Amino acid sequence: MIELIGLNKSFAAIDALRDINLFIQEGEIFGIIGKSGAGKSTLLRSINLLERPDNGDVIIDNQNISQLNPAGLRHARHKMAMIFQQFNLLSAKTVYDNIALPMRIQGIGEDVIKEKIDELLPVVELANKRDAYPAQLSGGQKQRVAIARALSCSPKILLCDEATSALDPETTDSILALLKKINQLYGITIVLITHEMDVVKRICHRLAVMEKGKITECMPLSDVFNHHESQARSMLYARLSPELPVCLSNRLTQTPTNTPILRLFFQGETATLPFISQTSRELPIDINILLANIDRFDSITCGVLVVELFADSLLLAEFMERCEKANLTVEILGYVTDSVI
Repeated sequence: MIELIGLNKSFAAIDALRDINLFIQEGEIFGIIGKSGAGKSTLLRSINLLERPDNGDVIIDNQNISQLNPAGLRHARHKMAMIFQQFNLLSAKTVYDNIALPMRIQGIGEDVIKEKIDELLPVVELANKRDAYPAQLSGGQKQRVAIARALSCSPKILLCDEATSALDPETTDSILALLKKINQLYGITIVLITHEMDVVKRICHRLAVMEKGKITECMPLSDVFNHHESQARSMLYARLSPELPVCLSNRLTQTPTNTPILRLFFQGETATLPFISQTSRELPIDINILLANIDRFDSITCGVLVVELFADSLLLAEFMERCEKANLTVEILGYVTDSVI
């Protein structure tokens, strides 16, 4: 569906894109994540050539749009639509007229426009806002209008440029659920960029990590936990990992004692096994669970435990060995200077 081959783009001697090679399958939700300045927006805008790369090819639906003349490119862009962080609605026009605008620009008849809008308004849950103006809408409702407008010309590809960044968490959840519904209902390929791993983990099938203009990782979300050195895995666990209270962190030392503090990362089947209770029964070791967090990413259950052990070095080594056999990743955070917490 979307194939990017050898894309490079520079601005004033700064490399925004560096040898980008990427294939996005038809019908998938693909997330591109990275920090500000990583090149995400430039990459997204290169897909529809709003930002033309210095070199490389952009192939959409088996057509190299990089080689099209202006008229051909305008026609090819009918397959693609874009939604933005700031909605970009016309304040003097109603919800109906904002959605109708792209169709009117293409010369589509009013009967067809009405039929399409009557179809879209219930999908985006705005059937009762047909004649409202943007000033009368919440931020989430404005984004729903923008999504309906993007869908009005029946695109095959929807490009989302930080589409939830201006929204509160609850509204973000509802917009992500809407995008997932649209993907399932119409089979539209969705490409979204974000700096929030929460957005990626909620709806994406695959993700790419960008850093300094390069794609450093690209994989299905379900495979992230199988790559222990993965940046995406670190991002997912960083969001999950509970922070130690100051009263405890201030008492940690790197000098070994009989009270180590460990952080355990687990995923998949190990997340549902009674590892802690079994280990405490089978080994002469006391395990105190201090902090815990659990979540689901795609179909994978994962989580983080912070535990305090009462164990000498030999018992600690045996515990670590059991963790390795159970496919748990373990990190020693330090040792408590005394045995009372």
